[in-house]
Amino acid sequence: MVDAFFTKNGRTITDPESGYQTAGFSDFKAPYDIKARKTYNQWINREPRFYVDVTYNNSYWINQGTSPTPVIVDYTYTGNSGRKNSSTNLAATGYNVRKQLTSSTSSRSWCYIRLAQIYLDYVEALNEYDPGNSDILTYLNKIRQRAGIPIYGNGANDVPVPSSQAAMRTAIWNERQVELAFEEVRYFDVRRWRVAAQTMGASVYGMNMFGDSTTFYQKTLDQTRRFLPRDYLWPIPNTEVLVNNSMVQNPGW
Repeated sequence: MVDAFFTKNGRTITDPESGYQTAGFSDFKAPYDIKARKTYNQWINREPRFYVDVTYNNSYWINQGTSPTPVIVDYTYTGNSGRKNSSTNLAATGYNVRKQLTSSTSSRSWCYIRLAQIYLDYVEALNEYDPGNSDILTYLNKIRQRAGIPIYGNGANDVPVPSSQAAMRTAIWNERQVELAFEEVRYFDVRRWRVAAQTMGASVYGMNMFGDSTTFYQKTLDQTRRFLPRDYLWPIPNTEVLVNNSMVQNPGW
């Protein structure tokens, strides 16, 4: 998910023109921070949604409390949020979800659907039904404009318009993954797109949670997952199968 977010110029990190750096450190002030801090270069100059959605190592914690000393997250092995201090209540990959957290202790409502999701639903369907329709760019760019990143277009700072239906489909999927991150949508998206074997079945990597200093930043395997064809459907409970002799169990179960 961390790799899915665009850079500040609106490009994916795999785009040669993104400016993405894979190693090293820089003094960088995150949008929510009070000062610049030593930051892994993979996390600098990313798009605004990245800083709203993700807490990474050496971040200014969202719930500062009343202490005059700032709370800075340290996920390294001996850090305040590292594995040495807790074997269970920790960020297994060296990241935490920042999106939707609040410093308030009062209850808050849950957003079931947003205007951005309606736009994304619309452009995805339109790209399959009528590729090239001008509404696709119009509404996809509305989301990017609100997010504060360059739009798809022909301006000096714009990102090139996807050149085919397939390229536009990929662009829409990428935008959907980022815009609706951690909103309980992607679980269903990758299934209806029939790409769950490549996404949910892929290995999960993160930081080296047993490392201190620079060794923490080594890309480390966290989980080896698999997604089988049967996993597109859930099994019918055996109690229900026994009740109805005509019930047919879902394939693979």
